[in-house]
Amino acid sequence: MESTQSHFSQGELDKIFSFESASSNRLISRENGRLEFKEAFNLGSADEYAKAAAAFANAQGGYIVFGVKDAPRELVGLKSNNFDTFDSAKLTNALNERFSPEIHWEIHTSEQRGLRIGILHFAEATQKPVVCTKNGGCLQQGAIYYRYRGRSETIRYPELRRLLDEEKARERNLWIKQLRKISEAGVDQVAILNLQSGEVSGAHGTSYISEELLPKLQFIREGQFVESEGALALRLLGDLRSTERPVMYSTMQIPMPIREPQVIAAFLRREVVLSPTEYLKAICFEQSYFFPVYFFIQQTTETIGEICDLLKGLEARGNVRDKLLERLDKPEEDLTIGSLTSSNAAAAKRRSILDQLRTKSLLPETITGQTKRFFEALTHTNAEDFDQDYIFALLTNQVLPNLSRLNGLSRTAFRKALCHLDLIWYKAASS
Repeated sequence: MESTQSHFSQGELDKIFSFESASSNRLISRENGRLEFKEAFNLGSADEYAKAAAAFANAQGGYIVFGVKDAPRELVGLKSNNFDTFDSAKLTNALNERFSPEIHWEIHTSEQRGLRIGILHFAEATQKPVVCTKNGGCLQQGAIYYRYRGRSETIRYPELRRLLDEEKARERNLWIKQLRKISEAGVDQVAILNLQSGEVSGAHGTSYISEELLPKLQFIREGQFVESEGALALRLLGDLRSTERPVMYSTMQIPMPIREPQVIAAFLRREVVLSPTEYLKAICFEQSYFFPVYFFIQQTTETIGEICDLLKGLEARGNVRDKLLERLDKPEEDLTIGSLTSSNAAAAKRRSILDQLRTKSLLPETITGQTKRFFEALTHTNAEDFDQDYIFALLTNQVLPNLSRLNGLSRTAFRKALCHLDLIWYKAASS
């Protein structure tokens, strides 16, 4: 179980507990891909809870809210103290007995209109798919459950295909990240630690971490013992001695798909990618042509015209490739969303966010609570008055981890914002 209070921020709670009127306890919110209501909590229904948890984990994460009657959707509150007194270890064990890999979850209690509510949040899995390992009740061993609107069902082929492709891409990016680190350090200065065997092998020989120390190794988040920001660090406590043990070798095939998350992550992190033309080709097979392109073009040796000729040779379905070619042919397309001069509330929010971006004072809560307006405001930025490092850090830290949770309108605004940033900061270098 993990504890991340942002999943229970006031903004998130307001989305769940939106009422028809000030005098009514009926909710506007419906059960959907990230939300399920239960009138009461009882661990006797562990199979049902576990199925929903796995479905959320395989999709975008989600909430089970206890104390809400589903038909009609009315706030009734918890009638017993089952939720307050249950042993969280029992739910963790119930999930681990029924599904693998592990499902991470959080617990929260809330008071809404004087009524006590219980909430469980199940995080999107970092390793997919989460698979059922036990028969019983509503569960079938070997099944993969997925969240469709307000139902947890056996996954269908399109979602399974996308899920597997994303998992391959995640593994590929991890390999590329490690290979890039090896390249930066120099192969002669790098050793590889096998956390199962304890083998530490490199150009200067092979050593082993003792069997007593190996189980005690823990990954510690940087900041707990160092002050700089960065990735996870491994802290070794103990003596490292060379021992006589046989050397073992293994091989692994590295998958190579490039999809939307990888294109966006590379742009926001400003990565020097191994094959920039492959990223440009990959965009042609997505559902939208609003992706940053000049950032990748400037990493090639080709002109924009040569890139267009390359893309024209692709047998891509739909009109994404053709629309992308039109964008490259007319790069000054107006990507701004919404007005800044109108007197309505939406324009006022855009102006306010734009001012905070200019002064580098925008709070994370503003991005969470006004996500679409934030993206709209970004389409009005320019290269002279705004700090690129600041804006890209906001997008990388606040938006990228929640990319899969963006709804249709917000996702469209996000893509256009990225295209605008790509245009103002990278287009000139690609011309």
